[in-house]
Amino acid sequence: VMEIVAYSQSNGYAYAINGQSGLLAAIPLGDLTAGISVARLSGTDIDVKALVEAADSSFRYGDMTSVAVSPDSATRSAALQAEGYNDAGRVALFTCNADGSLTLDKLVEVGVQPDMVTFADDNTVLSANEGEPRMGYTADAIDPKGSVSVVDVATGTAQIVTFDAFDAQRDQLTANHIILKQGSNPSTDLEPEYIAVSGGKAYVTLQEANAIAVLDLATCTFTGIYSCGFEDYSVTPVDLDKGDEAYNSQTYEGVLGIRMPDGIAAYEVDGVTYLVCANEGDSREWGDYLNENEAKKGAASPAGNIAEGEISGKVVYFGEESKTESAKGYDGLDSSKDYLFGGRSFTLYAVTEDGIQEVFTSGDDFESLTARYFPDYFNTSNDNAALDDRSGKKGPEAESVTVGVVDGKTYAFVALERTGGVMVYNVTDPSAVTYVNYVNSRDFGSIVPGSEVYEDGELDKWVTGGDV
Repeated sequence: VMEIVAYSQSNGYAYAINGQSGLLAAIPLGDLTAGISVARLSGTDIDVKALVEAADSSFRYGDMTSVAVSPDSATRSAALQAEGYNDAGRVALFTCNADGSLTLDKLVEVGVQPDMVTFADDNTVLSANEGEPRMGYTADAIDPKGSVSVVDVATGTAQIVTFDAFDAQRDQLTANHIILKQGSNPSTDLEPEYIAVSGGKAYVTLQEANAIAVLDLATCTFTGIYSCGFEDYSVTPVDLDKGDEAYNSQTYEGVLGIRMPDGIAAYEVDGVTYLVCANEGDSREWGDYLNENEAKKGAASPAGNIAEGEISGKVVYFGEESKTESAKGYDGLDSSKDYLFGGRSFTLYAVTEDGIQEVFTSGDDFESLTARYFPDYFNTSNDNAALDDRSGKKGPEAESVTVGVVDGKTYAFVALERTGGVMVYNVTDPSAVTYVNYVNSRDFGSIVPGSEVYEDGELDKWVTGGDV
């Protein structure tokens, strides 16, 4: 149930959000040394909700979604969403104390649904405010504006930067393969997911739009929005067949993976900024709305690039399908192509004067490597150990990424949400990226008691122990 974690070097504590209890765990890590193995980390729970409500009774607390620690380790920030899905959220600023406890210093009003926070420097916090249409797209529902908040730690104030200026550029965006829901404005349809900072600019993933927005921190303005491109499955092999219960990657003409990055990290080499993106993919499921097209067993793909009977298990395609209302579709895509959610990969981009340029993609590495190391658990999900379970959806789902330096070499660490584990690549030389290691400490052989659920005579869920 631990999802987001940030480490404070000043006191040696990690702060992790417990997604089940809503509490923040302060976990001492400063005394850990090489070779120590622990079955369970002990920590102290911090009730952030109680601290916040005591400080500001007017804010109706909904959820804590993200934590971050300043570069000097003195300040910790948390993203807090309001109870009302269209109400402004807060960024809470704390002092990190030596014993791991936190002192609430400031509550800063930010945009709607802050989902991720990071420090641009010791005095600047950025929050990615998603503004999701959680009641759906019906006439009486509201789609809040997505935004990024730039928080001044010293003054406790924030500037909220929206995408309003791009509403007049909608046709240009979709012509450049930025994916937008038909009939929508960029100011409401774009939903910031994750942020990386380098060289005075913030790079913001717009997951559903398959794009990266660039925010100039000096002027607090977005200077551009750029497509993340696609995985071309006529060149890159992919396993789409859940029905054969085996690793069987193939190429398919006219089939593309929409990268839809979640996590993003940035680093610099010789004055050039490089961006590392985890290409998870993401469907929209709000209220009675779901934008997935499922090709059932034996059916052809929506655009006909995969023939009837070519795949024995169902495949989920990007499309427009509504549970109760009429569908309108999306702009920015080619109707002659079939599109899948996610890229099952990570991509490295160089930042240029004109936007971003792809330098490297891991292609089919994540599927081929996990199949090699765990042949009996290839493309299992996070909630089961069923072979091939995720092949018809988004595969191993690269979700988060970070970049670090070890012994003078720069590495990208990419976490896989479904299969689990972390892929490690040497990105020191962006022109010669190499795979280094895959670390997965999940215990595939164990079953959590009570997790066995059977549906139609088949094992539906089989939750394993260890690190999932």
